[in-house]
Amino acid sequence: MNKIKIFFTGSVLLLSSVLFNSCSDWLDVRPESETVLEDYWQTESQANSVLMAAYRGMIRDGFMERVMTWGELRSDNIVEGNGISYDMQQILNVNLTPTNGLANWGDFYSVINYCNTFLHYAPLVVNRDANFSTTKLRTMEAEAYAVRALTYFYLVRAFRDVPLVTEPSISDDQNFDVPKSPESDVIQFIIADLLRAKQNIKRSYGREAFNKGRITLSGLNSILADVYLWDQQYTNCIAACDEVLSDETLQLVKADTYMQDVFFKGNSTESVFELQFDRNTQYNNKVPHLYGLTEAGRWVYAYYLGPKGNEDLRPFNYKPSTINESEKDYRNSHFIDTKTVVGNGYSITKYLLVDVVEDQQENIFPVYRPTNTTPNWIVYRLSDVILMKAEALSQRNDSSQNDLQNAVNLVNITYLRSNETADSLKLSNYPLLSDVQELVLRERQREFMFEGKRWFDLMRVVKRKNDATAILKFIGSKLTGDNLQMKKMSVIDALYMPIHERQIEINPNLEQNPFYLESEVSTESN
Repeated sequence: MNKIKIFFTGSVLLLSSVLFNSCSDWLDVRPESETVLEDYWQTESQANSVLMAAYRGMIRDGFMERVMTWGELRSDNIVEGNGISYDMQQILNVNLTPTNGLANWGDFYSVINYCNTFLHYAPLVVNRDANFSTTKLRTMEAEAYAVRALTYFYLVRAFRDVPLVTEPSISDDQNFDVPKSPESDVIQFIIADLLRAKQNIKRSYGREAFNKGRITLSGLNSILADVYLWDQQYTNCIAACDEVLSDETLQLVKADTYMQDVFFKGNSTESVFELQFDRNTQYNNKVPHLYGLTEAGRWVYAYYLGPKGNEDLRPFNYKPSTINESEKDYRNSHFIDTKTVVGNGYSITKYLLVDVVEDQQENIFPVYRPTNTTPNWIVYRLSDVILMKAEALSQRNDSSQNDLQNAVNLVNITYLRSNETADSLKLSNYPLLSDVQELVLRERQREFMFEGKRWFDLMRVVKRKNDATAILKFIGSKLTGDNLQMKKMSVIDALYMPIHERQIEINPNLEQNPFYLESEVSTESN
């Protein structure tokens, strides 16, 4: 059993014994036994506990830290903080190697294995528990497909080609030396999972507050839209977005309660899917450590997104033509602290809703005291879907003037929420197709900074152009000027993560990602 356990980082057949969110009773169901073999599957409660283990796996520290860092750390939003870990520091210094702990994908394959285990065994329970109907089974299977799809989507964006494991690890006789599958195959698999799930996923849980945090139809369509956008299937992306936008239960929060409702309280009216935390039973360790806590312990800062940033690149106070975009943007004054420079950036306040305690002594920085130490992690919210549709409209090959006008209109929805006294943005201010495309990308940066999305947004630019140097426009100013750093970031293969060396050791059929082969690394270092 050693190979299996190592490959999935020790959590192959074991369910977590950690207590989780007291507000989400559906997460509190745990198996009577730790092993999840065939004899275990007797009741609906037992089946449910394994599905919940998949959800719980997504709020583990290892999963959360990688969701945040894979999607954010290397972007133009983030620079090194005082308390940064060695692995993060190496990534920011463009020294990413197969020994880096953040390249270990074990927690993600653990979640996948829980889904695979549920999908394999749960049908047995229909014949063993009279209360567990086929309808209930199909609904829960839909959730398992959706969680598995989302997890693979994180993996494929971070690593490109990854092992496609579809069966649970239940026997020593199984062969787990699974080679990588091409990105295109994994994407097809993800889409198939989501379309299969769509047939039976619940539209909502109504007033069942204890079920918050479960994937519903709008959550599934949001994932699907994101996958289509990544795969440049823009018409399909628009269709998936439209399904979410037709959900009348979703509406944007007003600017004056934006921080409080969306990021402090969580589960707001614009929330589509978010991971659940609280102070009593499941503490969110990673967001406060990465963005907040003490000044000395803060892991990262916001790069110069405010007044000291490069005027040609910063998202706020941007001047595309005769107008001045985001001159008094709510997000600029609330997501980051632009008043005080710390290190080589600004303090991040998003998610934390910090109190600022002014020190009366001269030349002493204010004290930032986070008031929210256990924020939920938002995976999708309504504004994300709005701007995904805007991006798809502006990117499809046959984008018409009407498409571009609609894209600008969609940008205005989120833009005016945070710029209430500003004039609407007009298509005439963006005469070129590329101007509209850049507007959408800029608005996404303003809206979703520090939400684990920016690096993936930039990677879509690279994929469309098939040119790694496209990313240097955004992150080039962060680099130290070291020619080796610039050279590495000019190679598409280097923009994906290496496979951790331990995974290579235990799986002889697993090949290292091209850039990180020993011969290639040595060449790049010369």
